[in-house]
Amino acid sequence: MTKTEVEQYLEINQIPYERYRFTDAPIEQSTIPIYKTLVLTGDKTGATIALIPIDQRLDYKKLAKLSGNRKIGLPPIEKVLEMTGYPHGANTPIGIFIHHPDYPMFFDSTIQEHQKVIISAGELGKVVVIATSDLIETIEPVVADLLK
Repeated sequence: MTKTEVEQYLEINQIPYERYRFTDAPIEQSTIPIYKTLVLTGDKTGATIALIPIDQRLDYKKLAKLSGNRKIGLPPIEKVLEMTGYPHGANTPIGIFIHHPDYPMFFDSTIQEHQKVIISAGELGKVVVIATSDLIETIEPVVADLLK
């Protein structure tokens, strides 16, 4: 399996991680939570990134207030690739940070309850398991309650 840009970045920066395909048995049976990356557009900030548990829903009003926007929402799917460099379903906070360190990033506070999390590796079907502390230290997001 070829290494994604995210995996290469983690190796160069000596950040430990494990790599899997989303369908691998260790991932399907894992108790490590999966977090999804949402790409949004704010009326004042433009691109805004949120990381929340895969089985939860974002509270748009909370994120708008935290990010200094009056309104925030999902852009058309075809615009996501243009905004981040990743297709819908492959967005990853690390990859977006590499290319757009100026994009405001927000992680849901539940992430702090876990030692490790599973996030996209930047390609459809590929994920990485990373220590939560390493992810937060690398990206330096705002960590707050983002859920409905």
